[in-house]
Amino acid sequence: MGKRILLFFLFVFTSNTFAQSDPWQIIVDAHQACRNLNYQGVFQAEHLKEIRSLEIIHARHGEQEYTRINTLDGAPSEMLSQGDATFVYGTNKNNVVIEKRDQHRLFPSVLPNSTTNLRKVYQIDFGKNDRVAGRAAKVVILMPNDDFRYFYHFWLDQETSIPLKMIVSDHANQLIEQTSFTKVNVNQKKDLSWFKPDIDLSKEYVMHEQEDLSSSAPRFWKMDNIPNGFKEISFRVTRISGPNVLNHHLIYSDGLAYLSLFIQPVRKGQKPKEGSASMGNTNISARYIKGHQIMAVGSVPKKTVESFVNSISF
Repeated sequence: MGKRILLFFLFVFTSNTFAQSDPWQIIVDAHQACRNLNYQGVFQAEHLKEIRSLEIIHARHGEQEYTRINTLDGAPSEMLSQGDATFVYGTNKNNVVIEKRDQHRLFPSVLPNSTTNLRKVYQIDFGKNDRVAGRAAKVVILMPNDDFRYFYHFWLDQETSIPLKMIVSDHANQLIEQTSFTKVNVNQKKDLSWFKPDIDLSKEYVMHEQEDLSSSAPRFWKMDNIPNGFKEISFRVTRISGPNVLNHHLIYSDGLAYLSLFIQPVRKGQKPKEGSASMGNTNISARYIKGHQIMAVGSVPKKTVESFVNSISF
């Protein structure tokens, strides 16, 4: 009996030692913190050279996650997420517009639950400790092994592991995007009275939801030689009502970077788009193949979107 107890403690000690010696464990800890802790705060996000302030409230209640994000600048807009269901509430002149969205990782929940794929395409390093929003932070840097993805810098809360700040930069150390808490509070409050949209009840609701035809729509293309590390994580087919054509939308990710790929027929008389362009931190590449418009869009290097549109064949 005493020998069994000794072996048990030796196993626990060894396991903890291995966990602490694995630098990638800090990524898993950050993912779990964002999912399991209750927190609220205000963060600023820079997009297309515009800085917007957003308020976030997150709570874990039983087996479900509840998140509410609302914009503090410009036109009012809110996102409410419960588990896998995400809805965006916006207002126009006459109505409250509700749109169902696919769930994506939004700050601070930007890190994956597994580091298996990240280890194949990034190297991990650590910077000098810092402070963000008045809280002590550990600086973690994920450096790409190739030029198909950017550098990711994270400031992780030393107490909870929640990401307090994120900077994305290119290989020339130019800023691509940044998001940072200006204030954040971690608590154990479980009240869900806040989980409702703050909307004008005098206006009518208009629900925008497209029918998902993914299960019945065949894939009529092949994908060859996409950049290493990117995997398909979502596939959705919807009908575009005006021209009555099907739009195929695929999302690829390496765990940090995300890219959307669109495939749809070109209508008669419509001029297809070809070439590449940039809009702030977003790169776009388009190609015309056998009557179909192919377009890749993402906050990834230009080389990456071009590689995706060139990987398709019919």
